[in-house]
Amino acid sequence: MKGTKMQDSWERYKIYEYIVYMGAKPAGDFSASATHTNMLQQVFGSSRASASLVHSYKRSFNGFVAKLTEEEMQQMKGMDGVVSIFPNEKKQLHTSRSWDFVGFPQQVKRTSFESDIIIGMLDTGIWPESDSFRDEGFGPPPRKWKGTCHGFSNFTCNNKIIGAKYYRSDGKFGREDLRSPRDSLGHGTHTASTAAGGLVSMASLMGFGLGTARGGVPSARIAVYKICWSDGCHGADVLAAFDDAIADGVDIISISAGSSTPSNYFEDPIAIGAFHAMKNGILTSTSAGNEGPSFISITNFSPWSLSVAASTIDRKFFTKVKLGDSKVYKGFSINTFELNDMYPLIYGGDAPNTRGGFRGNTSRFCKINSLNPNLVKGKIVFCDGKGSGKAAFLAGATGTLMVDKLPKGFSSSFPLPASRISVGDGRRIAHYINSTSDPTASISKSTEVNDTLAPYVPPFSSRGPNPITHDLLKPDLTSPGVHILAAWSPISPISYVKGDNRVAQYNIVTGTSMACPHATGAAAYIKSFHPTWSPAAIKSALMTTATPMSAKKNPQVEFAYGAGNIDPIKAVHPGLVYDANEIDFVNFLCGQGYGAKALRQVTGDHSVCSKATNGTVWNLNYPSFALSTFNKESIVGTFNRSVTNVGLAVSTYKATIIGAPKGLKIKVKPNILSFTSIGQKQSFVLKVEGRMVEDIVSTSLVWDNGVHQEYIVYMGDLPKGDISASTLHTNMLQQVFGSRASEYLLRSYQRSFNGFVAKLTMEEKKKVSGGTTTESDIIIGMLDTGIWPESASFSDEGFGPQPSKWKGTCQTSSNFTCNNKIIGARYYRTDGKLGPADFKSPRDSLGHGTHTASTAAGRLVRGASLLGLGSGAARGGVPSARIAVYKICWHDGCPDADILAAFDDAIADGVDIISLSAGGYDPYDYFEDSIAIGAFHSMKNGILTSNSAGNTGPDPATITNFSPWSLSVAASTIDRKFVTKVKLGNNKVYEGVSVNTFEMDDMYPIIYGGDAPNTTGGYDSSYSRYCYEDSLDKSLVDGKIVLCDWLTSGKAAITAGAVGTVMQDGGYSDSAYIYALPASYLDPRDGGKPDLTAPGVDILAAWTEASSVTGKEGDTRVVPYNIISGTSMSCPHASAAAAYIKSFHPTWSPAAIKSALMTTAARMSVKTNTDMEFAYGAGHIDPVKAVHPGLIYDAGEADYVNFLCGQGYSTKHLRLITGDKSTCSATMNGTVWDLNYPSFTISTKSGVTVTRIFTRTVTNVGSAVSTYKAILAVPSGLCVKVEPSVLSFKSLGQKKTFTMTVGAAVDKGVISGSLVWDDGIHQVRSPIVAFVSS
Repeated sequence: MKGTKMQDSWERYKIYEYIVYMGAKPAGDFSASATHTNMLQQVFGSSRASASLVHSYKRSFNGFVAKLTEEEMQQMKGMDGVVSIFPNEKKQLHTSRSWDFVGFPQQVKRTSFESDIIIGMLDTGIWPESDSFRDEGFGPPPRKWKGTCHGFSNFTCNNKIIGAKYYRSDGKFGREDLRSPRDSLGHGTHTASTAAGGLVSMASLMGFGLGTARGGVPSARIAVYKICWSDGCHGADVLAAFDDAIADGVDIISISAGSSTPSNYFEDPIAIGAFHAMKNGILTSTSAGNEGPSFISITNFSPWSLSVAASTIDRKFFTKVKLGDSKVYKGFSINTFELNDMYPLIYGGDAPNTRGGFRGNTSRFCKINSLNPNLVKGKIVFCDGKGSGKAAFLAGATGTLMVDKLPKGFSSSFPLPASRISVGDGRRIAHYINSTSDPTASISKSTEVNDTLAPYVPPFSSRGPNPITHDLLKPDLTSPGVHILAAWSPISPISYVKGDNRVAQYNIVTGTSMACPHATGAAAYIKSFHPTWSPAAIKSALMTTATPMSAKKNPQVEFAYGAGNIDPIKAVHPGLVYDANEIDFVNFLCGQGYGAKALRQVTGDHSVCSKATNGTVWNLNYPSFALSTFNKESIVGTFNRSVTNVGLAVSTYKATIIGAPKGLKIKVKPNILSFTSIGQKQSFVLKVEGRMVEDIVSTSLVWDNGVHQEYIVYMGDLPKGDISASTLHTNMLQQVFGSRASEYLLRSYQRSFNGFVAKLTMEEKKKVSGGTTTESDIIIGMLDTGIWPESASFSDEGFGPQPSKWKGTCQTSSNFTCNNKIIGARYYRTDGKLGPADFKSPRDSLGHGTHTASTAAGRLVRGASLLGLGSGAARGGVPSARIAVYKICWHDGCPDADILAAFDDAIADGVDIISLSAGGYDPYDYFEDSIAIGAFHSMKNGILTSNSAGNTGPDPATITNFSPWSLSVAASTIDRKFVTKVKLGNNKVYEGVSVNTFEMDDMYPIIYGGDAPNTTGGYDSSYSRYCYEDSLDKSLVDGKIVLCDWLTSGKAAITAGAVGTVMQDGGYSDSAYIYALPASYLDPRDGGKPDLTAPGVDILAAWTEASSVTGKEGDTRVVPYNIISGTSMSCPHASAAAAYIKSFHPTWSPAAIKSALMTTAARMSVKTNTDMEFAYGAGHIDPVKAVHPGLIYDAGEADYVNFLCGQGYSTKHLRLITGDKSTCSATMNGTVWDLNYPSFTISTKSGVTVTRIFTRTVTNVGSAVSTYKAILAVPSGLCVKVEPSVLSFKSLGQKKTFTMTVGAAVDKGVISGSLVWDDGIHQVRSPIVAFVSS
């Protein structure tokens, strides 16, 4: 204690840096340093004040950083003007993520040449003062730059923005237009910062999208060409800007503008300008347009430019609408406003501006000027169509709800609180308005969540095919264009609506205008590595390395997304490029019918169209192939292409057609291309013929040279104990390369985490990753309460057909269907007795089965939470595995007959792992327990059963699933817990434990349950003090918080009308529970099995929408994800870990998988687990280590039969169980100590010394040639000897036997040690436990 006091005293005088935040900057003259120094002098005098002051904030707000002791910090807390004070801690960078989403992180490799790249931005100008365009660290403009920055009274350039011009040929400016390159609309500032903005931390739109805003090439220079104004972008100005930009020396041109209708190539100023840019070696990146989702709606489609469609990122916004009847609807918008009250709600059709000549048939759509300000002022207006919100805003409305018939691809900002509502919800809101004389509503501030379906192409993005040349695929590719955070002009309204006075430095905007600068930045990034590459080469690199997108999520397939979503890093090293230059495009134009005269005017040379140069579109050297036909019965197309080697000098590429459509034959000649030098060209012909069975079919051609790329193999945490990382990693590579493995190992990570870098081909990568190639063939049989198939956790996006081994079925019904994730589903109820809430189908009405299934094998779902708690990515351990559902549990439990029926089917159906989170309260004989029986037959068929240990602890011998052939899983905590504070009227605050999603803003009366007995129901205070069901008097507790002397479900309190409950719990507070009303529970002082443990406390996973959060009557909260605790939650974690091992080792037996999990489990603390191994078994699961255990303790049916003989089962009995001629004899009568189990347990009497001899056999699954040494860690009271103590192996699969003699003298309780077999790489650990039996 003395040492602790001394340390506490020392900590009081230790100096740290603290941030003292003082709010807004004072008005008028203000000397920050003098004010802050004066404050510090009040704490410790003048001697240390100036030295303590580290930094003063004085430009935008008031505050400072100072060096203080904790005691001094506490003194400053109470000073006038101090808002808060907190430690100056290091924070990790968070990105604004559109670039990160496409795999282009901030720390990507860059070249010094990036700062010589100049991007010409043809847009609405720029806001030069934005932090995104600061030029700190930039040198002078590149020498090649020939442009200018006109001297303007309100605009100056710098070394980031090196040039700026504006164009308005007709001289007609609008009121909001600035006669300079300065941006008054925000659009050009947004696109410029997306392409090349510098890094700006803590950027956001009023808190939304908070992170680091950055462009794709933050070191590049920007040249601004302002061509667009309040009334649009005139063609003359567009061409004038192209004219200048080309001459000025830009490297890439970006233009996020276009017409609403397509024009011929040389009647379109953008296509004309882009052609001349191409002639001069400049790629033009253009937006595809926002006229989707109709076909042929793309307006920028010239073959010499890059046409960019928009795709989503993993960010979306919801805005909730609450009606006066308390119903809540979820709409779409980016709503920064906060309406804290309910407001009158009016239908737009009931508020026509009749004086303006409008009637209800117009005002219902909320058209401009159609609403009567006298009727809508101060109200929320409900509109039958989506608009800008301008009409409601100008009419004085408080908010607006708009019915939107289009699919929800994105959210927008509006000038007033607003939400776009689906048609179905719109009908319900309309019904509410008509059903009451006083309809009211409130619109919440938006919620930012993860879009788990991203990327996909939103409806607005214009679609192909090419309107002029059908057989030229457009768009070319997609890039992020939805909910993009980037710099903004502070004088431009956030919503584009005049009168919206919100000022923002950064805005979140959507459109192909936002997608275009992403592709521009990617093109500039490639240009910085390959400055001599042509525009076509850069475009080819982007297209041929693009990430394929889902046809299921984008039914218009390539006409929506082109080649796919950009991947800038891969595009730097494409291997081959489809190059083209001016001559190629001239030949293409000849084939399009352009005459020599017209072409000469365009090219300025002596171009001639002849038979030799009259190229068809199929012969343009384009990185995609398109073929249109009017006759689906017959189609033929021949494409001539040439590729240029930009990869390895000596290389051979093989052609692969991926997923050829049914009915079509696609041939490539030659199908192998060999190169001997960089820059070498090779030609090939692709021929398509056959018949089409659908209107649109697509496939892809891949040229693959099998090149070794550098891959990072991440293996998680460092293994405990000594480890030779390089030896371990070399051994893994030996399984792929043999003795040459060391040549391919580039680096081992071994200090803080485990992993390595290796040179691998794609096939070698698959072999090393193992699980990724076979995980989707793994089938987990979930025996539980069913499943909620619509949960995002069970989407089958990207899954192929079910594995061929699957023999099961799906009991479909009117409310249930399977998919390629949930491949089978059955339900069982032998007695036919269903409860009113039970679904007569595999659908889950309780939530438990949905939760366990998603924990084991759910898909990755970002942004999952329980009403904001536990927010993050929800995923199962094997997200690619398949799920087979066997519904055996109902509202009244899980009948044994149904459990056995499910095992019977699951085994025959072909599952790989069975997971069962259920059990009895009392232990049964092995063959009087339906779960042990089913697990035995599973083991006979090579299937491991994972069982929950039970929830009846902490008393000894409370485990109920304990058969040696199954895996018994206890629960452990994770680094998450929930504390709920209780504040009393005397201002004292107590901390309890619960998962409480309710918010109480006021104080409520509190009553002791013992003072509120339901005497009319026959209860007195001896019952009501514990808040037993029906024991509380409703008239006494209604509207109050009830204090109870016992932990309950809270049901009694909620049914009695209480607003909350506080429960005293004399047990444990390791887990928090959810209640149907605000609740917390307090400590009264304040108010040989299991096999291992896995996380089971406060687990977030999918939930059924048929049950509330708690499942209690009166709880109306319906959520897609829930947080619950129990060994039911730990079991599916272990099931997934077993499935993960199975994906690497499909032939391993159940015992081998269990051994791998147990012998690699992480040690757990005896101090925090006083029941030691009887609480945690071998330890905490470590799935990554378990894949490579080194040695395994294997066992088969014969081993368990011998064990059962030793347990007293007769030959007759065993033959009935096994179905064979098993016999119990003296030689087969195995003791429990001889069962080849990965742990060692001895029971003894107090004070009696007992000696046991254990015989074990281990199988080598690690390094072929290896030597293991026995390492013992034993406490006093145990005497252990291992013979032999060294085991040498010469091959994989070789077995070695050893004996371990254990002498134990235990006075009371439990003592334990461990045996570790160590080869310098693997540590194969088994617990040794001795205990006093009662």
